[in-house]
Amino acid sequence: IIAGYLKQLQDAKVPVLVRPLHEASGAWFWWGAKGAEYCKTLWRLMFDRLVNHHGLKNLIWVWTTDTRSDNLDWYPGDEYVDILGTDIYASNGDFSSQVLAYNAIKEKFQGKKLITLSENGPVPDPDYLINDKANWSWFMTWYGDFVRNPDINPLSHWQKIMNHEYVITLDEMPDLKNYPLSDYSSYPQGFFLDNWG
Repeated sequence: IIAGYLKQLQDAKVPVLVRPLHEASGAWFWWGAKGAEYCKTLWRLMFDRLVNHHGLKNLIWVWTTDTRSDNLDWYPGDEYVDILGTDIYASNGDFSSQVLAYNAIKEKFQGKKLITLSENGPVPDPDYLINDKANWSWFMTWYGDFVRNPDINPLSHWQKIMNHEYVITLDEMPDLKNYPLSDYSSYPQGFFLDNWG
């Protein structure tokens, strides 16, 4: 069923960030409760079914990791993951860059993948991101109060973020379907919209 919907998006030339089995190493969700090996097996099975069996080429696989000492034990492998993410819910009013988490993940995974703040409460201040060189590729503030509650992310903070030159908002995005690239050899097969079949 999922593959059918993803195929519709592929036919419409829509790329999809897929982030299943998030926060697995915390073991509070069923997909992590039995341990790392079961979770990695499930991830690889999903990847194989969607990519190889169903032929989906529009999926960008996001693995949620953490800074724990055993985080590599949970990692499905470079060939199954495109982007690394981590979920950080800092205290209200903490708009720090979270550079320690960023650097720990970058170092542990040898800088081979983009790193995203895949879930967050308070949004890091772009000035801190620049100063600390915490180059999160994007952030995704969890819904509801995390977006609307001024004790977590005040309106003035949102205004600063959305108007900051470091932050790229949707209206500033280039036309990625027609974005000029000179060397296709360094990108994964199926990355470009004209290769989606």
